[in-house]
Amino acid sequence: MNWQDIDISSGGATLSMWPPVIYYFVSIIVGGGLYFGRLFVEKYANITVFFIYGFFVLLIAAIHYCLFRFGAEFASDILRVHLDVYAYDSIFWGSFCFALLYCIAVPTKFK
Repeated sequence: MNWQDIDISSGGATLSMWPPVIYYFVSIIVGGGLYFGRLFVEKYANITVFFIYGFFVLLIAAIHYCLFRFGAEFASDILRVHLDVYAYDSIFWGSFCFALLYCIAVPTKFK
């Protein structure tokens, strides 16, 4: 068996493996950036930046939750991205997990 014999299919339709790979790559990069932003905000920022950054992190988490809740309709109508969330269970459940994980990046300590 080689890599050409691998077929990812769902209901007879062959699906590409690239949408989940790109989704997870971008989500991990964004999550890492939010976490390092949290460390920076907790160490150097004033109260205004502290609150604005907290709302920004919650907005990003809400976007991932909306992908989980509303799926492809949200992605195509609001984000203008053709992403069939329901065809990929890994994106469907990953969006919920990322929404929860991004809440860790909300700043909690003020300098």
